[in-house]
Amino acid sequence: MSALEWMGQVAVITGAASGIGAGLARHALKLGMVVYAADLDGAGLAALGESANLHKSGLDVADAGQVEALAAQVFGQQGRVNLLFNNAGVLIDGKSWERRPEDWRWLLDVNVMGVVHGIRSFVPKMLAQGAPGRVINTSSIGGLLGGWPYLAPYQGSKHMVTAITESLHQELLLEAGEISASVLCPGEVATGIWSAERNRPEGERNQLNSEAERAMHKAMAERVAAGQSPEGFAAEVFEGIAEGRFWLVPGEGLESLRDRTENIIEGGAPSGAVSD
Repeated sequence: MSALEWMGQVAVITGAASGIGAGLARHALKLGMVVYAADLDGAGLAALGESANLHKSGLDVADAGQVEALAAQVFGQQGRVNLLFNNAGVLIDGKSWERRPEDWRWLLDVNVMGVVHGIRSFVPKMLAQGAPGRVINTSSIGGLLGGWPYLAPYQGSKHMVTAITESLHQELLLEAGEISASVLCPGEVATGIWSAERNRPEGERNQLNSEAERAMHKAMAERVAAGQSPEGFAAEVFEGIAEGRFWLVPGEGLESLRDRTENIIEGGAPSGAVSD
């Protein structure tokens, strides 16, 4: 699909103030799309700059009412959504049995229920809009691979997003509208997800209690920070969407996915997997 074909189309992007979401927003604007960028981080949204095609909205994706209000705003102003990126996500790590219920709830409310709220608020309207559209839910390469130590909350939530999107794809095939779905599984893209708790009150932030947990957190944060630029990754994502791909998966994750599948078939115990 050429830039001319994207021009004037409408994209809604949650988690758009930083990382992958910001990269997607900037790339969509370059293509001439009308972009609704939504995030809790007002300063990050401001850093996207100004454009006649850019609409910024404060949004907590964990709040169903706020997501519904965003959908009403976009359809009231544009009448359609051609690309919906349910992209907002957060990360908590550490020993699974030491994570507090409120930590699990915060992560699941954003990573899973944020996607669910996006589907519930936008998909019925997209099916009725009389124009093509695609829902892109951001999972992770960790949402395909086996669990890495200290990442049970994060990877568990991302496996849910992957399965939800697979089901959504099948359901949309049974509908009359021209709406489809993709699952986005980033690998090592330079984002701030390893400091996602910056958006929580300081007293509510998760604590890592062992040197092993802290060392892994530091190593993974540094590894991700050195990863692919969000802008370069966004260009690849749009290429995959233009080709109609369901699985938007970076090439470096495919060999690990093959190894994991063979391990399951052979009945082996879980082995280490790389997660973003």
